[in-house]
Amino acid sequence: MHRDPRRAYAYLAAAILGWATAASAFKFGLQHLAPTALLILSAGSSCLILGMALVVTGRAHLVAQQKGSQLALSALQGLLNPFGYYGVLFQAYDRLSAQAALALNYTWPLVLALLAVPLLGERLRGRLLLALGTSLLGVVLVATGGSWGTLQVEDPWGVVLAVGSAAIWALYWLLNVRDGRDALLKLFMGFLFGSGYCLLLLPFQELRWTMAGLAWAAYIGLAEMGLTFVFWLRALELANERGSLANWVYVTPFLSLGLIAVLLREQIAPGSVLGLVLILASNLWVSWRERPQPVLS
Repeated sequence: MHRDPRRAYAYLAAAILGWATAASAFKFGLQHLAPTALLILSAGSSCLILGMALVVTGRAHLVAQQKGSQLALSALQGLLNPFGYYGVLFQAYDRLSAQAALALNYTWPLVLALLAVPLLGERLRGRLLLALGTSLLGVVLVATGGSWGTLQVEDPWGVVLAVGSAAIWALYWLLNVRDGRDALLKLFMGFLFGSGYCLLLLPFQELRWTMAGLAWAAYIGLAEMGLTFVFWLRALELANERGSLANWVYVTPFLSLGLIAVLLREQIAPGSVLGLVLILASNLWVSWRERPQPVLS
């Protein structure tokens, strides 16, 4: 593969801009659709986009070459993402402010490092314990809005859902990183199964669709779940140094906060900003010289 740093950063910028709009898009979509309806529609649109990307890149023939064990793995991946991850994440965004749900979701790299201890046999290092403590402090700041006097959490269940979505994404990454198939192929296969699981929810839901809701669901499928991941994978293929490329992804949550303030007119709480900084700092600390950082979402 020919390296082209300029094009790599162009694809990276497109991916970051797409991910930065996700939190605001979730909130706008939830104004018109219930969380389950948003999940069904956005996952389906993303599956279509990823399928088109396979065709355009000449990889569609790989789908027919999948073995039984690979299909079973895709079925499990689809259960975690999009079905589990976005199903829980949309519920969290429905309960919390966009800034709180955004920050709490970024605890997933720490959950990933913690799960790697029992699942991958890695050592429980002092670096990880310090990072977990720092991240926990950030979570408390975000959950309470910085109200140290009362430590009152506005919606405890929403906080549990947001952190729970981070755990699901961490499990998905651990499963995904050991899958040696083409990245775009395994992403499409996972979303194909995940979209199927979402359709199983249809008989149990009273879906009230509006044109605005459909538009936001399509945008989320495009900008958060689908095309941005294609851009990210393309950036990794073209980059000379993937590690430095990955570090730029940490710009995303701060761009997201700016868009939340402008588009949703949320007043950004100092506790949310400080909590997010602590969470991201702990992520960088635990990943430094440990393992390359995967995609942030």
